Amino acid sequence: MHVLQVTPRYFPKIGGVEIVVQKISEMLVAREVKATVYSVDLDPTLPRLQHVNGVIVKRFSPILDDPFYVPEPKFIASLRREKADIIHVHNVHTLLPFIVALCKHQRQKLLLHSHYHRFGQSFLRHSLLRLYRRGLDSVVSSRIDAIVANSAYENQILCEDFPRFRSVIMIPEGMDVDEVERVKRNPVEPKRILYVGALKRYKNVDKILEGFAHLIKNRNTQYRLVIVGGGAECAEYASLVNLAHKLGISSLVEWNYDLSRQQLLGEYAKASVFILLSPLESFSRVVYEALLIGVPVVVLNFGALSNVVEAGLAEGVNSFNPSEIADAITNATRKTYAKVSSSINTFLDWKEYSNRIMNVYDKLLET
Repeated sequence: MHVLQVTPRYFPKIGGVEIVVQKISEMLVAREVKATVYSVDLDPTLPRLQHVNGVIVKRFSPILDDPFYVPEPKFIASLRREKADIIHVHNVHTLLPFIVALCKHQRQKLLLHSHYHRFGQSFLRHSLLRLYRRGLDSVVSSRIDAIVANSAYENQILCEDFPRFRSVIMIPEGMDVDEVERVKRNPVEPKRILYVGALKRYKNVDKILEGFAHLIKNRNTQYRLVIVGGGAECAEYASLVNLAHKLGISSLVEWNYDLSRQQLLGEYAKASVFILLSPLESFSRVVYEALLIGVPVVVLNFGALSNVVEAGLAEGVNSFNPSEIADAITNATRKTYAKVSSSINTFLDWKEYSNRIMNVYDKLLET
């Protein structure tokens, strides 16, 4: 068996999709299956051809970068020459699934790992997504052999928004469960409110800052806001720092980036509350890491994470009103929540996740 994974970016780039692709690729190598990855993230710091932990990585330059990831013509020429049995393409919010579906050989099986969250990051991008959705559904759906959804929410919206898609398979996301559960929680004073993620507009870090400012009004300095994300090179960083200054909370906000894994786990351990207010998630690894460690969590009461609120695992907010966000943080510091576990069928350990992905591959080759 030869599996080719196609993804916008690959390790050492880090993100939810990148982690999934890396784990699957290295799982294949461990099972003595040929694993190749195509990515569209070639830059001067990365080689065009590379072997990473036994995985063959081929990087291509983008003609259009994020969010479209349209690759250079060499990508298509190389793809046509690739003798992979299965092509596993990731992220339906880019043009890669459409391109791969049209260019693959008929004998090759195509698995789409959608990572779909239904909405675009802006009005323009959402309008383009709606048009693209029609093209995927009507033009290439017949060339896709199966689709993986990583949560019950994603499974539902895929079936609603892509009625022609067939064989949607729900496989809960993989997690480093043992590693995270070994972390001993040790919250410190002043109470640390933790955010981990990209500094992008759709993550609503500005709303977190405004909620935090409301929380500490009347000079309540028993809290600190800790933001772990991209550094000064991120487009939103400067505007967020300026916002913190305008809100008068700069001295109570810590900005961290490029943390090691152990440093990040240490931040979880010290936190009194973890907060994520992004509506554009199909699954949130950082939220479940916080829950596994036992950190109270504040999330939106709609979208992919509403299930953790419904299950009594987290505090939910219904809007971005600073007062509501502040109240939710306060409630989270005072309440005791049910302990999360994989038994709620929202995530798997990587071993079980790998077994299920491998089972999908085997079934595709049987048809």
